[in-house]
Amino acid sequence: MSIYVLIHGGHNDGGVWDKVAPFLKKAGHTVFAPTLADPGKTTLAGHISEVCALIESNRLYDITLTGHSYGSVVITGTADRVPERIARLVFLDSAVPKSGESLFSIMEGCGDGPKKFGLVADRPFVDPLFFGEEIIRKIPKIYVQCTKSEFLAGPPSPFRSVKA
Repeated sequence: MSIYVLIHGGHNDGGVWDKVAPFLKKAGHTVFAPTLADPGKTTLAGHISEVCALIESNRLYDITLTGHSYGSVVITGTADRVPERIARLVFLDSAVPKSGESLFSIMEGCGDGPKKFGLVADRPFVDPLFFGEEIIRKIPKIYVQCTKSEFLAGPPSPFRSVKA
């Protein structure tokens, strides 16, 4: 069976996975859905370190690392640090960052200002993510676009069109 590490978006917490985790567990999978530190009290690097610590302290390998919305930035940074532990990345209704981008810069570059989604300029959302693009390119990926997403309205955005 698989190991899932589910990373929430923005100002959510691990509880957003409460309806998903039981289905995965019932199918025999192991599931971790941590609540990341308050975005007003940490950095993007802090969130990435939290996920890496969870992976390392639980001795997890062959992980399906899933990120929703802002969580995609965190999973990309995590995969860059511990690629040997990641089986695949799942981008769930989320941005797909390029090295040097922040969540806010991705959104602004597509015309979807962060305020449209109720986000404030907390440091994790404005910190740029630098990673080895070749490292991330080698990891298998799954992209999921939700049909009832808040990201479907408005101008073209990274939440709607992914170019792998």
